[in-house]
Amino acid sequence: MWLKTIFSKPTTSTRDDEKHDAVKKSHSQQSVPPARKPAPAPATERAALQPAKSAGSQIEYDEKLIPQLKGDHAALLLMYSTVANKMSADKWDAVPAALREMRMAMYGHLLTEGVKLYSYMRRSLAEDPALHDVYRSYKREMDGIGRVAFDFFDKYQGKEWVVSRDARVTFKDEFENLGKVLVDRITREENILYPLYIPS
Repeated sequence: MWLKTIFSKPTTSTRDDEKHDAVKKSHSQQSVPPARKPAPAPATERAALQPAKSAGSQIEYDEKLIPQLKGDHAALLLMYSTVANKMSADKWDAVPAALREMRMAMYGHLLTEGVKLYSYMRRSLAEDPALHDVYRSYKREMDGIGRVAFDFFDKYQGKEWVVSRDARVTFKDEFENLGKVLVDRITREENILYPLYIPS
């Protein structure tokens, strides 16, 4: 199946090697910076993905978080394969519903990452500039990937496009590209970002 080719691509680059080296560096205990007010977000849904910040509470380390996030990754890849199988079986009418399910799962995953992972890491890595830069670059990249993914899901949520052969070809190309981006991102998150999530 063509999906297998996605998994065979190299998982690291020179940039990733540099980030991986930064992860290996030891760092001292972090102090807690004062909480800041969140900037207003342009869209309600994207605003919900931003971590909540309040002066009276802090996100604590959760030993179950990384296994949960990795479970989300496995579920998203399974959903991706389900959509691919529906296309291969020429069951195009079932694709939009499968995409909506995948969209909901991704939204939940990004919300959990934003609230529990990124909020904690922003505070715990604040005193180590190299590791804080790794965290910030991953968060920035994920914000961009999330916007592209949600735009894709929204574009194909209706059923009217499935009757057009040209629309199906365009969809398949965009869907394969989304899969490559997701697999690359998941691999790098699990190998480079998640190891930074440690008790402070």
